[in-house]
Amino acid sequence: MFQKEHKQTSISRNAIFTTGSMRASKLLPSLILTFFILFADINFEIGKEIKSMALNLFKPINEVFLNIESFSDQISLFFTSQNKLIKDINDKNQEIDILNFKIMKQNQLKQENRELLLLLGFSENINISKFLIGKVLNKTYFPQESLNILVDTNNFSKEMVAINTDGLVGQVEAVFPNTVKVIPIYAKGNNIPAIIDRTETNIILEGDGKENKFFIKNLKNNSNIQIGDKIFTSGLGEKFPKGYLIGSVKEINASEELSNLDVVVYSSNNFDKGTKILFVSP
Repeated sequence: MFQKEHKQTSISRNAIFTTGSMRASKLLPSLILTFFILFADINFEIGKEIKSMALNLFKPINEVFLNIESFSDQISLFFTSQNKLIKDINDKNQEIDILNFKIMKQNQLKQENRELLLLLGFSENINISKFLIGKVLNKTYFPQESLNILVDTNNFSKEMVAINTDGLVGQVEAVFPNTVKVIPIYAKGNNIPAIIDRTETNIILEGDGKENKFFIKNLKNNSNIQIGDKIFTSGLGEKFPKGYLIGSVKEINASEELSNLDVVVYSSNNFDKGTKILFVSP
């Protein structure tokens, strides 16, 4: 039994020695290689060369990352610049809109001043006892064509007539607080004392109800009248001031009553032209 134990102990020792020898045999080449590398690195700077080779090997990859980063910065800068440019454009467009609005207001004021000068020109050229200037609010068509005018009605007279930049266009139908209603002089059945400018013949114009159309009432067939004759207000009856152009003769026809003529007069004065109305007393 002792021999058997001695044999096992001997086997264990041999196994340990063999394992140690094997480990030593594997470790020794590694130590030699490490020593050789250290010796070569000290004398020939192999590590530096390897490092340089590694850097050269990975240089393209580093450049790719650098280029990607630079490209990303450029894209970011581009979009930042674009956003700023878009903001600047929007700001400029807003400034342009504001300037256009100011220009529009200036043009409107310029047009209104031109209207006022023309209207005041009427008041200077014709002897007027009283006049007021109103602003056109809107136009209505029912129950008849009319304009609603904003005007100071404290000193207003219903006998006043309405003049715009074309000339005499209407008469007052109704007066309300701060506004008046004006109907056109060609309103159906409206009578206007007038005169044929060429012959100074007094006549009566009657409104037809259609835009700018009148008839001469009870004109004898032997009357001296021609196509193109100018018709002015005569001032008779003190319904309309004297000397305002109403229109011109466009048609002359024999009536059913052989003793009279059917004469049609058209006016070139637009009832709803402009934004201002001059009211004058007869």
